[in-house]
This record gives sequence, C-alpha cells and structure tokens, in this order.
Amino acid sequence: MEPTSTVKDTRRSEVVWLVVIAVLVAAGTPIVLHLLAQNRVVGSVLLGLAIVATIVMIRNAYVPSSPSVRADVTKAVAYCAAAILALITVDWNPHWAIRACITAAEVAIVFDIITVLNRPAAHDS
Repeated sequence: MEPTSTVKDTRRSEVVWLVVIAVLVAAGTPIVLHLLAQNRVVGSVLLGLAIVATIVMIRNAYVPSSPSVRADVTKAVAYCAAAILALITVDWNPHWAIRACITAAEVAIVFDIITVLNRPAAHDS
C-alpha cells in the first residue's frame, strides 16, 4: 500500500479571510484608534512596537534572490505606513489621519491578497 499525501490549496480560504479582515479594519479602525487615543501613552507605546515590528518585517521581506521580493517589501512597507499613520492619529489627531490609516491598512491587505493569489498552487505529491 502506497502512502498518499494530499496537499490542499489554501489560497481561496486565505483570500476570503483577508477580505473579512479588510471589512473589520474598515469598520473597526476608528473605534480602536479612539480607544488608543484615550490613553495616549499606552497607545503610543503599542503603536511604536507595531512600527518596530513592521520595520523588522521589511528587513525580513528583503531577500534579493526571491522572485517576489518587490511585492513582499511593498506589502511590508504598506503595513509600516499604516502603523505610522495610526501613531500620528493617536498622538496628534489631525482630521485626515484616521482615513489615511484605514486606507494604508486596506492597501496592505490588498497587497497581501495579490501575493496570495500569485503564489503557485499546491500540488498533490
């Protein structure tokens, strides 16, 4: 009896969950930013940590030999821009920053969807 290995292609479910996340980001970001602005010190520290994490994400995404390096770095930079805009919103509260933060996060999620769809499909072994 020969062992069989079935590898499922998870791209469709990943895209569906990324769309769900995009809807939640669009609906919930103003509330979350308002809550972080209520305690500015905690919000600033959390968003500062998010910025550091996205900078590490940019460094890890830059693999010159990878065929998808441009898309990976662009996606990481978009998440970093969203974190920076969230920090600007919490600390200075300009009227344009909330929508800019949501837009940057949505752009990052779209880049995520594009990279998932461009990934080769899994094949059965």
